[in-house]
Amino acid sequence: MKIVEVKENKRQYLDLLLLAGEEEIEMKKTAVLLYDTFCNFEISPALEILALVGKPITVFGAAKQTIKSEDGLSVLPDDTIDHLDLDAYDSLILPGAMDIREAIENERIIDFIKKFEGKTIGAISIAPLLLVRAGLLNGKPFMAGINKEEVFEEGFSESDLTEMVGWDDNLRKPVEEGYIITGNIITSISYNFVKWALAFGKMVGIDIPAKTFGIE
Repeated sequence: MKIVEVKENKRQYLDLLLLAGEEEIEMKKTAVLLYDTFCNFEISPALEILALVGKPITVFGAAKQTIKSEDGLSVLPDDTIDHLDLDAYDSLILPGAMDIREAIENERIIDFIKKFEGKTIGAISIAPLLLVRAGLLNGKPFMAGINKEEVFEEGFSESDLTEMVGWDDNLRKPVEEGYIITGNIITSISYNFVKWALAFGKMVGIDIPAKTFGIE
């Protein structure tokens, strides 16, 4: 896609934010929760979609200290999970991670996620397990980049995962759309990260052409 086309998409979207042709409506923010060994590429298209229309984000961490991704990218959070003005946000992004056990066992992180109940939440790869732990996806349909047998080893119950589509499940019978939307929550597996990002964008009111990311 040509740069001018991207700019035109942004201009058209921002035009929708004009109130009575004069005042610009303030967009609510998207919270991005990071934890050690987070997967950067899985959420990059989603963040780019938000950036294309100027939708603000805040990167949160359990502490105000550097968080290192699985590929070695170091990120300093904008704020900690203890400082959340919930009314300023309409959505939350949760990336996958090489090892998410520490985040799953962190009650402060789980409490932070619980606060977003009723708002748009995008979780990819293994991150949907955080939503199960938070009580937001228990027994409901979702995708995750892990197999049920491995999840049971971490203390999750059969009843929690009755509608889970795991890694091998999706290989045997792929979910056609590439993601699952359950209420206000969208989940997917890592290799569907672009489809997931585009759908997340639509859920927060941003409809970016798929060809922007090379998808027809």
